Amino acid sequence: MKKSLIKNAYILFGKELQIVQNGSILISEHGTIEDVFTSKRSPEKKGNTINNSVNKDNKIDIIDAEGFILLPGLINSHVHIGDSIGKDVSASSELNQRIHPQYGIKKTILKRTPSSQLMQMIRNAAMSMLHKGITTFVDFREGGLEGINLIQNAVENIPIKKIILGRIDFNMNYENTNTTIGFLKNGKDIGSKSKTLGNPNLIEENDIINQGSKIIENCDGFGISGANENTDEMLWRYNKIIMKYEQEQEQTELKSHRKDPVVAIHAAEAETAVMESVKKYNKTEIERTINTLNPDIYIHVTNPSKSDLQLLYQNKKKIVICPRANGVLGTGFVPIRKMLEYNFELGIGTDNVMLNSPDMFREMDFLIKSQRAVEKNTGFLDAKKVLKMATVNGGKIFNSNIGSIEKGFQADLLFIDKYDLDLYPIHDPHMSIVHRCTERQLKAVMIDGNFVLEKTSIR
Repeated sequence: MKKSLIKNAYILFGKELQIVQNGSILISEHGTIEDVFTSKRSPEKKGNTINNSVNKDNKIDIIDAEGFILLPGLINSHVHIGDSIGKDVSASSELNQRIHPQYGIKKTILKRTPSSQLMQMIRNAAMSMLHKGITTFVDFREGGLEGINLIQNAVENIPIKKIILGRIDFNMNYENTNTTIGFLKNGKDIGSKSKTLGNPNLIEENDIINQGSKIIENCDGFGISGANENTDEMLWRYNKIIMKYEQEQEQTELKSHRKDPVVAIHAAEAETAVMESVKKYNKTEIERTINTLNPDIYIHVTNPSKSDLQLLYQNKKKIVICPRANGVLGTGFVPIRKMLEYNFELGIGTDNVMLNSPDMFREMDFLIKSQRAVEKNTGFLDAKKVLKMATVNGGKIFNSNIGSIEKGFQADLLFIDKYDLDLYPIHDPHMSIVHRCTERQLKAVMIDGNFVLEKTSIR
């Protein structure tokens, strides 16, 4: 791969998505952004990295981006693409009936669908995301190690970045919906006295540790279902697995091969889940999980208590919200105003493909309009903040050099037609992208400096 220079571009630059008109982006042979130039600092000017002689020596590809807005690739920070086979099944059913990991309709569908068909649906969802400008997705993978292998094989030849968070799954029969996962330690049951999710066969602790260790070696971390589906002891086991893995990584000679696994959990999604946790444990889901699991990231947080938000802030936790999923499941609106007052790092996810199309443009549009309606305030929730949630913040949350157009970051770029009938004339670029942009205006997608999707000739 040669170096590339994108010129004459309208760029949303850096972590603040600053508007740069007539800018240029220099991309290295390795697909990283080597430099960003404004009109005042042209790459053709003497003293800069590139000059005309470089192009004459055919050492660089020139891409003319006149007429396009360049923004960072969208990051879908929470999605379940394995359930793509069940789009809109039982669309009017309540949350647990549809997606509960042990007895919901989703579990039945996944169990009865052949792997080959599931793989095809996963591929379809990944391609759909790519066509909608999503360059990285974070999948919360059910099915243990088998589920991880399934998605890795399914998207192997699709040029989209993936962050896979697995979970321990013993494929038990959960006929009794009033019981929780427990396990045996030295032959004694140390599961919850008040069981919550069904456990016909108690599990040896070593089995949990062994399976969890294999999972963490083959993915990017743990993406755990709701706290109510796990005893305190089970959450401690997850923590123990992570600490064991990190200790082993410290002893690894090749530092470049080390990774910091991510731990995320669903919490405070519905009021009923919060009430269930308080009733059984005398603690909210967030209180329980901070004390036992201590995850990096919380998903949903749609119905937190005031003390929950204080706890999350004090413990420097990150949050990924899923506005449209909350809407379709009727769980409420995320308390964005309070979260912004705490200055949380907020990301956005589209959640289950069973519930929603994996479309971040629609997610941003729904978020800004619904929150302004809730607040009864036309100036609430600045569009730039929303766009940052879908790009810059996603990169920060998952500790990756993605989500921003700046030096040292991966060249994951979207080319938006600024003269499209629905966009032109553009008076507020951030607002236009957040509430007017769709798949149609997206003309090309670049990942790591390579065009992976071109709907029109750009080069």
